[in-house]
Amino acid sequence: MSERIDLSSAVKASLPVYDVPPALEAWAREQAKRVDNEEAPPERSTPRTRVRSWSASQWRVAAGLVLAAAAGWGGATAVTWNNSSPSAFTASQIVDAHVRSLLPGHLYDVESNDRHTVKPWFTGKTDIAPPVIDLSAKGFPLLGGRLDYIDGHTAAALAYGRRLHTINLFVWRSDARDVSDASLIVRGYSVRAWKKDGLTYWAVSDVAPADLDTFCKNFR
Repeated sequence: MSERIDLSSAVKASLPVYDVPPALEAWAREQAKRVDNEEAPPERSTPRTRVRSWSASQWRVAAGLVLAAAAGWGGATAVTWNNSSPSAFTASQIVDAHVRSLLPGHLYDVESNDRHTVKPWFTGKTDIAPPVIDLSAKGFPLLGGRLDYIDGHTAAALAYGRRLHTINLFVWRSDARDVSDASLIVRGYSVRAWKKDGLTYWAVSDVAPADLDTFCKNFR
C-alpha cells in the first residue's frame, strides 16, 4: 500500500501545472454560477432528480472547461513554435520516439559508426535511401540506425552521439503535410525539422539547442 501511495505522489509531483487564463477562469465561474441558479421543475422535483440534474450540468461544464483549456493550450503552443506551424501531433511523436529509443536495446537495429555499413542496411526496408553522413570529426559520431514509424511514415532513424547525449534524426519521403522548416522545444527536448531533395528530416535531442543547431547545419 505504501509503495502505491509513493508512486501516486511521484506521478502527481511530476505533472506540469499551468496557470488558468483570466478569461477562461471568468467563463468557468459564470458557468458554475448559472448551474447553481438552475432549479428543477417543481412538479417533477425530488431530491434524487435534483442531484441527477445538477450532476449532469456540472459534467457539461467540466467538459467545456477541458475543451476550452485544450484549445487555448494548443493555440499557445503553436505561437511558441516560431510561427512555422508544424504538426503538433508529429512533433509529439518525434519526442516519444526519441525517449523510447533511449530504453535499453531500442537505440539501433544496426550498430556501427561506419556509414558504409549503416546506409546499405536500410535497402529494402524503407522506400528511401537516407543520407548517412560521417560527422565524427565535427563531434557527432554515428552510433547506428533503425526503423521507426512516425505519423503514418516508415522512417529511417539515424542515431548520433554528442558527448553523453544522443541525437535522433528521422528521415522519410516528404508529403504535403510535412513542414518545410521548424525550430521548437517540446516537453524540454530541442526539435528541428526541414525538407531537402524530397525528404523530410526531424532531429531531436536533449542537448543544448546550439549543439543541435550545429549538428543540423553540418548534416545539411
